[in-house]
Amino acid sequence: MHREGLSRLLYAVEERDLILLTGEIGCGKTTLSRALMDQLEDGYKIILFINPRLTPLEFLRTLARRLGIQEPSRLKTDLLEQIGGELYGLYQEGVCPVLVIDEAQLVPHKETFDEIRLLTNFQLDDRNLMSVVLMGQPELRKRLAHRVY
Repeated sequence: MHREGLSRLLYAVEERDLILLTGEIGCGKTTLSRALMDQLEDGYKIILFINPRLTPLEFLRTLARRLGIQEPSRLKTDLLEQIGGELYGLYQEGVCPVLVIDEAQLVPHKETFDEIRLLTNFQLDDRNLMSVVLMGQPELRKRLAHRVY
């Protein structure tokens, strides 16, 4: 099962997709994420969040810093412009950013999940500029499926 899980993660990352991996505590999700990171070659930039308890703006500013933006804006519209510009620059360099959010069930705000989902809007034609891997306990699926949350 772990081999298949890793294969699916690798495929989603190579396709620059968003993928969700859930499982009970101790089933090997974090081990799979480490194996994924170990298998990715030089053309990938891993951006790992292991404590996603952030407001939407904190999340975006942290992402911007980890992408290499020295002074992330405090204004959301400018911040999104900075992130988009950096993602496009990485694309031109042949680098695919891979956002890995471990323990994603701990994301405290629906709006933060919205920002994560909206990252897939950064794209060229039919190709996303980054891959997103959400990992967490089974309650994460329930939270994402709930219309109000």
